[in-house]
Amino acid sequence: MRVPATTGGVKVRCFLPPWYPIIWEEMIYWQSKFWLYLATYMLSPMLFLLSFGFGVGRRLQMIMPGGMSYLDFLVPGVVALALFNNGVTSVTVRMFYTRLHFQSFEAYRLAPVSNFSICLGYTLAGAMRGLLAGLIVLTMVFLLVPGLKLNWPFFGAMLLASLCFGTFGVLIGLCLRSFDDQALVSEFILVPVTFLSGTLIPVERLPGFLQHVVWFFPLTPAAELLRTTLTGNGFNWRLAAVLGGWCVVLFTLGWLRLKMLDG
Repeated sequence: MRVPATTGGVKVRCFLPPWYPIIWEEMIYWQSKFWLYLATYMLSPMLFLLSFGFGVGRRLQMIMPGGMSYLDFLVPGVVALALFNNGVTSVTVRMFYTRLHFQSFEAYRLAPVSNFSICLGYTLAGAMRGLLAGLIVLTMVFLLVPGLKLNWPFFGAMLLASLCFGTFGVLIGLCLRSFDDQALVSEFILVPVTFLSGTLIPVERLPGFLQHVVWFFPLTPAAELLRTTLTGNGFNWRLAAVLGGWCVVLFTLGWLRLKMLDG
């Protein structure tokens, strides 16, 4: 995309990627409701930390694998939930309303922009909003858990997880056809994934068959990768490969779904 600009009476052409306007629009919308989003980003993680971490954490200590404290287990799980809930929901809701309510999604499809660029733009927008939510939650966690130690692999895991959840949000947003679909997705996909992916309770403590099923949720490897990096066990490349595989699969499915809408 070429954007003409004038500098000292001389026209300069700036080359911007075709997905840039999508991110620009999302960031403007996010900035216009900054305080509202700040409050929503902090509310659920604070409730989880206060009720589970500081409330019943001592009772849950007995079910922790390897003798780790429940608070150490919970913090990366809460960060993963912030990345997941905000990364997926933000894209899903925006795409749902722009496609079916405002009908503004067609403006991107009528523009000389490929389906790949549209999917990539919304994926990056969701990843950025999820990552912002995760960083805000980390700041809040520092106030509640002053001894928390971070490392660069942990931030790399956050970035990879945010990209994965952005692709998930795009796929869901393209599949929704009505308000009823949105409610069904929330009840039958988002809620089970949220509570059964090893974020609040260890996967090892789930019923036997669920211990295998939950690994088909992208949030499970994301939560485990964040946990291993935060506890100083290094960057688990196997979990990263699983999460990267989810990114490729979900992005491809979203791209194919968008192509189907052309028919």
